[in-house]
Amino acid sequence: MLASLRSPGQARRVLRALLALLLAAPPGSGEESRDKIDFKYMYYWDKNQVWNHTPSFDWTTFLLWGWSFSWSQEFDVVSGASRRIGADNIGKLGDHGVDATSGASGRKTTAQPFANPWHDSAFDAVSGASKRELRTSENPSLTYSHDGKVYTAGIYYSNEPDYTSLSPSLSVSRDFFERNTTLSAAGAWFFDDFHPQGAYQDQGGAKRIRSLTLSVNQVLTPLTMASLTATGIYANGYLGHPYNPVLLDSGYLIEERVPHDKTSWAFAAQVIQGYHVGDALGSFHLEGRHYLDSWGLVSNDADLQWYQHFGGEAYLRLRARGYMQGPTAFYKDRYQGDETYRSSDLRYSRFKSLLLGIKLATPLFESWHDEVLLPDRFDISYDFGIRDTRGDQGTDQPYAHYQLFPHSQYYTEGTLMIGLGFDL
Repeated sequence: MLASLRSPGQARRVLRALLALLLAAPPGSGEESRDKIDFKYMYYWDKNQVWNHTPSFDWTTFLLWGWSFSWSQEFDVVSGASRRIGADNIGKLGDHGVDATSGASGRKTTAQPFANPWHDSAFDAVSGASKRELRTSENPSLTYSHDGKVYTAGIYYSNEPDYTSLSPSLSVSRDFFERNTTLSAAGAWFFDDFHPQGAYQDQGGAKRIRSLTLSVNQVLTPLTMASLTATGIYANGYLGHPYNPVLLDSGYLIEERVPHDKTSWAFAAQVIQGYHVGDALGSFHLEGRHYLDSWGLVSNDADLQWYQHFGGEAYLRLRARGYMQGPTAFYKDRYQGDETYRSSDLRYSRFKSLLLGIKLATPLFESWHDEVLLPDRFDISYDFGIRDTRGDQGTDQPYAHYQLFPHSQYYTEGTLMIGLGFDL
């Protein structure tokens, strides 16, 4: 298709426009192989008074003969990183009639499980975290790119007081048919260890995850692109959450229990349609995804994004994402305590959610572009989500799902992100 264009320059402009459509980068931004660094700051909060601050950076340096090296770094300060309940007089449920030790081990707690839960409002209502936790993660990677072939090897590591994760990964992609078709494959292996603290230190354990992703991208017209992706994941080991005990019908706490392994499949299709308004480029991105796993959970989501470039390299993005899932085979709103598997984690329940977002990205002053210490790009985004799970307050089983807000209200969350980019 690109061979039918009238000149090599025209073909390059079309390829650049398609890359901009795919990556939402302004046309012309990737012409030079200059070192790049992007700083991001994210602030997240939700209805349960959980918040986190996440400063991060991504650095890429271009080496010789098609090689490049990247480093991604995050620092995550979380109010309730661990969903811990009622230990050491800490957290909103701390030492108010709940024996966290006996509850976690499956023995009965007091007949009056909760009293005056609004203790220490500075901490996360969901987790009652024992302290504000700091998570760190690093992801160095090495990439070789030449003549339509890209090979990347990386390793991801994250650490927090009670959880560590180590994940090597490999990916390869190759262009065919004059770069109109791209085939890619990626594999990742996770070696995780959950080592709970306090009253739950006898739980947890190792978790292993293997994932494989295959995808194909096809240029259909100079302004249309489609892709198909399939992902398979197998996880085994400790897949539960010790800080998330189940509240029984009787009012007692009992340890969560989930299967030891899980196989998951996800299938996605995406279409990107570009258009021009004068010299300005715009595009619509529509993606659908279907997920199913061996626990019986099935989900579907649709994600629509609209990008409009203006003033050269600046663009505005609007987004709407709808999501719907069914429950796992073992999930119930109420348990008696004799079930083989049980969990109060709402991620395994039936729910629907809607995410709406807006993002503005723009280059900064042209006079700054040659200054190493001054940023070249700026972006700001805000995403707001609502989920149709209601709070536990005002029901006959408060705290059953750790949704500690009134039953008349839905769960909501918001994420604000600000970024600065530098071309070094």
